[in-house]
Amino acid sequence: MQVGILTFHKTTNYGAILQAYALQKTLENEGFKVSIIDYHNNRIYGYYDYRIRSCNHYKTMIGKIIRYHYNKAIWLRFEAFRHKHIKLSPSCQTLNELQNVESVYNAVISGSDQVWNPNAIFQDFDAYLLGTVSCKKIAYAASAGNVMLWEKYLKTYWNLLHRFDAISVREADMVHPVRELSQQEVTLVCDPTLLLEQSDWVSIEQNELNKSLPNGYILVYFLGRNISVPTTALALQKKTGLPIVSIGRKIKGAYRPKVGPAGFLSLFHHATYILTSSFHGTVFSIQYQKPFLVFGNGAYNSRMHTLLNHLNLQERLITNNCSIGSILSDIDQPIDWEKVAVCRFELKGHSIGFIKKSLS
Repeated sequence: MQVGILTFHKTTNYGAILQAYALQKTLENEGFKVSIIDYHNNRIYGYYDYRIRSCNHYKTMIGKIIRYHYNKAIWLRFEAFRHKHIKLSPSCQTLNELQNVESVYNAVISGSDQVWNPNAIFQDFDAYLLGTVSCKKIAYAASAGNVMLWEKYLKTYWNLLHRFDAISVREADMVHPVRELSQQEVTLVCDPTLLLEQSDWVSIEQNELNKSLPNGYILVYFLGRNISVPTTALALQKKTGLPIVSIGRKIKGAYRPKVGPAGFLSLFHHATYILTSSFHGTVFSIQYQKPFLVFGNGAYNSRMHTLLNHLNLQERLITNNCSIGSILSDIDQPIDWEKVAVCRFELKGHSIGFIKKSLS
C-alpha cells in the first residue's frame, strides 16, 4: 500500500522535521510504502529559507540579514538530514501539481504538527486539509495550535473535515470541536515522535557539541517570550556551576551551537538538566529520561497539558506563580520513569492501532 504524508518538512524547526521522520519511520515499520509529499508553499517555507530573496516582509528581511551566517549553517544541516533520512515524492508547488503527485497513493495522511493552524499554513486549506485528494484521507495527530484560530474559517473546516475517512488529533481540546464540525469519530493520539523508542533516536544522533564544553550542561530550548525560562536557567547555573547550552532564543552568556536535527537529539541525550517551553522539547526530555521542566508558551499550552496529563507528569509544568526557589527544587524531584514508560506504551499502542485500522 502506497501512503503519502503531507506535513511541514522543509522548515528549520526541529520538532517539525523530527515528527515527519517519525511518522514516516513508523509507517515503514508497519509494512507500508511511504514518502513525504514534497509540496512547497512559498509563503510557509520562505520564512525558514536563509536566503534573503525569499523574504516577503521587510522585518523578516532585516532579521535574515542580521542572522544570515547562523541561519545558513542551520539550514544546511537540515538539508543534510532531509537528504539522508526523508523519502520525498516528486516536487510540487501548485494545487494541480499536488493533485497529480497525490494520485499515485492509496492513502494520504495529513499530519502531524500544526497542519490545521490557519496562520501556520497561510490559509492553504485545500492542501493541508486534503481537498485535492481523491484516495483515502486520514488525519494523524493533526494540530491547530489553538483551535480558537478556526473561528473565521468554520465553514471551510466544516466542508473539508466532512470528507475525511479517519481523523485523529494531538490535543484533547481539539477532540470536541473537530467532532462537531466533521460529524464523525475523532481519536486522541500521540505525536509521532512518541511512536519511536529512545534507541531509534540514538541511532540517528550526531554529536556536534563544542568539545571544549564539559560533560554536563543545562540545555535550554526556549521559544516564545516567557522570561521565567532564562531567569530559571541562570539561577540553575548559579546553583550547579554547569554551563548553559541554548537553542531557540538567545540567553545571555549561553553557548549557542549551530546544530541540525541529529545534533539537536544529541544535545538532549547528553544534557544534565533541560528547561523548555517547546512541545517537542518536552517530548525529547521524556524520550531521553532527563530531569526537566516545562514553561508555558502563551496560547499554545494545550499540547503540553495533554502530553503531561497522559504520562502523569503534570508536576513538571511550571506556572506563573512559582518562585525560583521552588522551581529549582522541582527539577530535582525524581521521576518514576518505569511508570512513565507504561503510560507511553499504552498511548503508543492506541495510536498505532488507529493508524493500522485507518489504513486497513
